[in-house]
Amino acid sequence: MTDAHRLRTDLSLRPSGILLLAIAVIAVHTLARLHPETGPFVFLLGMTGFVCASAGAMLLVVGGHIHDPVRISARWQRAAR
Repeated sequence: MTDAHRLRTDLSLRPSGILLLAIAVIAVHTLARLHPETGPFVFLLGMTGFVCASAGAMLLVVGGHIHDPVRISARWQRAAR
């Protein structure tokens, strides 16, 4: 992966994380306004807030390094057949 490609990937993933965090804030704010109400819409807002906040924080923090290879110890590698 070239430096220009890594920078382009990083500059596209981090703003995506900010956008997901903004969606999470809107969903949680809407959920807080509907406090006494229950129903499927409330659960959908809660799920949307949680998933968007989790994914957005991960993309904002990790950015383009999400594609970096990770070494796995011999204990967890597949056994040769």
